[in-house]
Amino acid sequence: MTEPTVHSRGLTIPAHRRPRVLLLGNGMNRVYGGASWAGLLEKINRTPYTTEQVKALPFPLQAVLLSRDHVDVSLQDLQQELTQCQVHPWLAEQLHRLLALPFDCILTPNFTYEIQCALFPDFLDHPQRFLRHTPAVPRAEQHFMLHTYYALPLERGEVPLFHVHGEARCPDTVILGHYYYGNLLFCCDEYLTHRAPELRYPLWPGSDGLEALSWLDYFILGDVYSLGFGFDTSEMDLWWLLCRKKRERAPHGGLWLYEPARRSAETKQALLEAYQTHCISLGFQDPRGEDYKAFYEAAVKDLTRRLKDEAGQEPAVPGGA
Repeated sequence: MTEPTVHSRGLTIPAHRRPRVLLLGNGMNRVYGGASWAGLLEKINRTPYTTEQVKALPFPLQAVLLSRDHVDVSLQDLQQELTQCQVHPWLAEQLHRLLALPFDCILTPNFTYEIQCALFPDFLDHPQRFLRHTPAVPRAEQHFMLHTYYALPLERGEVPLFHVHGEARCPDTVILGHYYYGNLLFCCDEYLTHRAPELRYPLWPGSDGLEALSWLDYFILGDVYSLGFGFDTSEMDLWWLLCRKKRERAPHGGLWLYEPARRSAETKQALLEAYQTHCISLGFQDPRGEDYKAFYEAAVKDLTRRLKDEAGQEPAVPGGA
């Protein structure tokens, strides 16, 4: 990613309340047949194995095996396909409702651009017009996008959208495979260990707010609401960050995970709760087919209620699950 960009303007964590952060995964996109992990693996497969045969491996290692450890080359070959964007009307409606909520920051592990295209159908014609980076780096990053984001011009002002695992149009930024996950985790640790605690987090909360130089600041300090992201145990960077968030000495928020209950995922939920995550199933269990659509619609309604309640009683601490 080498095109010139503009330094961030106004990436400030509020002085007297925790930032509200949306962590949006690929779940809603899957309701109407959007790109899936299995579909991506099939496209990069250079082996005689099937995705079914390798499913016992952690997700990142599945990609390594099936691409014969050529994940980067495989993604470059798929760049044109992954940067096509057709947003289903139902998904566009749900995204518009979510983005109308008073979130201070959007985080997505998705490589693709459904969020941007739902707002701006011609986004991919000129994506650089929205591209920004914080003063922590001199230009948009070419590998790990800790400080590079898209500024979404919403009615309430510009809201940063970070692709935390990279983006399809810049394949070198995509985090896929344990090697890349490990390097990203190292960068996260470097940033949080050597920059944040000693220099900045103890100054917050304060009268002037806190400058956000990375999406990590939002994740650690904010109230994070996760929707459509399953927190698979192979996502080692985000599990590490969840533990790091719990251990932060400065005042920090929690994580609210919207996910249907599954009998097969009881131990994962117990682990999430050990990290002080609030798991919200909204009464859905082991969903199938249309149940997912109903679940996401219910989740958007619940988020709307929670954030409106919070906005009406600042500084608020949202209730339990």
